[in-house]
Amino acid sequence: MNTNLEDFSYLWNGQEPDWALLKFYASPSEKELRYVIVNTKTKRALLTHDDTLYQHLKQTMLEKKVRIVSDL
Repeated sequence: MNTNLEDFSYLWNGQEPDWALLKFYASPSEKELRYVIVNTKTKRALLTHDDTLYQHLKQTMLEKKVRIVSDL
């Protein structure tokens, strides 16, 4: 499995500006905000089978100030 963050730099470097973080709560009683990596143009999500990779991608996107959306 590919875990090199630089291979995913298109998510935050402006090369493909339609990528964003979609924020949501898992349930009405949920207090913790969650995020899904989405492409706002194609309406597709980037899914990984590696939770650690996902956490690194999400954190990097937040640090790089990638756009955060609440709906598509």
